Amino acid sequence: MIEHFVIEPLSTIWWTGIVFTFVFILFILLLLKGRTLSEKNSFARWLSISFVIAYLISNSIAVYNGTWNLQDNLPLHLCRISFLISIIVLNTRSQWMYEWVLFLGIPSGLHSLLTPELTQGVGPWFYFDFYFVHAGLILVPIYLTMMLGMRARKDAWLKTILRLQIPVAIILPFNFLIESNYMYLREKPLANNPFLIGEWPIYIVVLEIVMIAHVFIIHKLTPKNL
Repeated sequence: MIEHFVIEPLSTIWWTGIVFTFVFILFILLLLKGRTLSEKNSFARWLSISFVIAYLISNSIAVYNGTWNLQDNLPLHLCRISFLISIIVLNTRSQWMYEWVLFLGIPSGLHSLLTPELTQGVGPWFYFDFYFVHAGLILVPIYLTMMLGMRARKDAWLKTILRLQIPVAIILPFNFLIESNYMYLREKPLANNPFLIGEWPIYIVVLEIVMIAHVFIIHKLTPKNL
């Protein structure tokens, strides 16, 4: 397996990543503010293409370096699942996918940025890819909401929590089958997150409760369809 690398909070590289992320998000939102719907839709397509290119580059580098393996490089972490869903929803405007990235992409992306743990490798590209991916998880639902007028349904927060249990139920035994740690369901991540309480499986239950709280807060703060 690839050795994970933790970026220490408040370190120089941590601050660089945080500033890059939020400048990137703000720049995109200001750039597209006031543009026509056609231009906003066109940008959404180009953004999805850039995500695909970044994903292919990361995997190509891993293959070239001889580090690609089933235990680390499948897109089965929550952030990677949400990243792939972001690519699709930018093109399809699928309602349930929008609700997924809104309720799950934002909190998972934000926590990953605050307590970064690189799982794909270390180097200039992997640093960039980490922040690009997690910035995208925050940008996409905000963009779809503010620029393209998408709204979550009133019961979407609960349905999204239930949908999350599907990959959890599949990936948990899969981790033990191939000795991987996708979604951190087999071992605690190395990141120093204050919500990582207890050992396996207690920390998983705690993270589920924390995720439910985050989803409910987003539900209360965002505009909704009837």
